[in-house]
Amino acid sequence: MGSILARNLALGVAIASIVTLSSGSAFADSPPRIDRSYPTPQPDYPDTAQLNGEQGDVLVGVHVNSNGRPRKLRIDKSSGFADLDNAAAEAVAQWHFVPAIEDGDTASAWTSVKIHFELPIPVQPVYATPPGQKN
Repeated sequence: MGSILARNLALGVAIASIVTLSSGSAFADSPPRIDRSYPTPQPDYPDTAQLNGEQGDVLVGVHVNSNGRPRKLRIDKSSGFADLDNAAAEAVAQWHFVPAIEDGDTASAWTSVKIHFELPIPVQPVYATPPGQKN
């Protein structure tokens, strides 16, 4: 897990959307889910990934303990790019979850989180015509 959780200090400008793939009611048996009362920082989009035009979806499997903390991580579906997979796992490892409920008690269980990396649409530069020069 060391390589998955290696610090990535690059800041990205691309979009990383976060979607949990499981949901449930707190009053009945339910799988773990993202605890929205805590921050869920979006993953950094690695600079090298942006420069190389890398984008895609990462499905991160998260084993959430009965306290709502990620205990284990695995890449269930790779984006095809190790740097994006690592950035997604690193971000999810910092999140808080509502633990699974089984028979009325909190329990450890697996859930999945989908992280989407998408390059921003390039902005076309606008050039001003210098004074005295014709268009």
